[in-house]
Amino acid sequence: METVTSKGTARGILKSFRARHAEEAIEHSEGLVSVLRLTQADLKPAEDALRIAKELFAAHHFSKALNAARKAEAIAITLDERYSGFQKAVKALQDTIERLQKVGLPTEDLQAVIGQGEEKVASGIWENGSFIPNYLEGRVLVERADQEGRERLSKAESASNQIFLAELAMEALVEVQGPADPKAFGEGVALGLEQALEQATRELALGNVDAAARTAKDLEERAMQLRRDYVDATRTATATEARLADLRAEGIATDRIESQLEIAKDVLAKGLIDPGASMVRRLSKEAEDLGQTYRKAVTGLADAEVLYAQLQKEGFHSYQADASIRDARRSIREGNYARAMEHMEKAHAAFVRRRNVRESLAKAIEETRTRVAVLKDSGLPFLQDVQELLRRAEREFRDGNYSGSSEDLRIATLLLGQQGRNGGTS
Repeated sequence: METVTSKGTARGILKSFRARHAEEAIEHSEGLVSVLRLTQADLKPAEDALRIAKELFAAHHFSKALNAARKAEAIAITLDERYSGFQKAVKALQDTIERLQKVGLPTEDLQAVIGQGEEKVASGIWENGSFIPNYLEGRVLVERADQEGRERLSKAESASNQIFLAELAMEALVEVQGPADPKAFGEGVALGLEQALEQATRELALGNVDAAARTAKDLEERAMQLRRDYVDATRTATATEARLADLRAEGIATDRIESQLEIAKDVLAKGLIDPGASMVRRLSKEAEDLGQTYRKAVTGLADAEVLYAQLQKEGFHSYQADASIRDARRSIREGNYARAMEHMEKAHAAFVRRRNVRESLAKAIEETRTRVAVLKDSGLPFLQDVQELLRRAEREFRDGNYSGSSEDLRIATLLLGQQGRNGGTS
């Protein structure tokens, strides 16, 4: 009897112990749920689990009540953590949206993701036998959108900075030292650049950040290059003016290049840097070549005159050579040294033709002389006439009368040919 009583007492103590633990767990879970309600998290699954724990406790199923209370606590903590994570992601996305709006970028697609995330949360998910809000997948949606927004913002800020750098480059170009009328220069040089700047700004406003950055980068490089070209062109123009002054001191005509250089400087002063710089470079090269061409022309003319005088002593007279040398002198006086070189080429061509005629005629005389020597004792008629014609042709050759010499030599050759045919017939 005592044993039965002892067993009953032990079971009572154990049951009382379980009841106390279950009650404490329920009270703890209830307190936790009450506190977490302040976070606006959806704690209905935890509340349902807590209600079941209370029902089990009332039915004296203390072990089950304890497990249900602990489950309610776990659900409440999990929901609170996931809710906090979701809200943190939403707050981060909202901050990103606000920053994007400050730089003027569209954010409608990102704002829509917040609603999509909330819908995903409300759709719920079964987990460990409980249907709970789907904060996890909602958070993933929002965080992905936030990452995309941050990348977009980073590109937008980079594009915005690039536009700012382009504006600085334009200002440096417009304010470059040198133009006599800075206002006219600035208006001219900024004409095309302002359009590019407006395009970059418009692309950024439309959200085309890559296009905006590229346009702004190209604009910055263009403005910097134009500034370098302008500085180089003005220095080159100054150096060219000094070179032309030296050429004038040598007696070289520089009027044409000087007048064109003034036009090029005026074009630069109006902000038209590309055509102005191109003209300056070309004129600088022409000024450099002018001295060389002048010296070649003068030296070439002197050489041609000496050579022609020598040929005239030999009896050479050429209308082509006379006209070419005369035209070369006139071209040099007019400052057209390249044309003078062309005239001298014509004179030299006449000299070459003269030399070729002389060499050919000398060869023909020598061949005729050889034939006459071979036929000297042949007793052929007209041989004396041929010898006389040959002597006259040689004399005319020495006197420079190549046409007369050639004519006499031609007759002598015909007579020799006639005698050859007669001799062959007999």
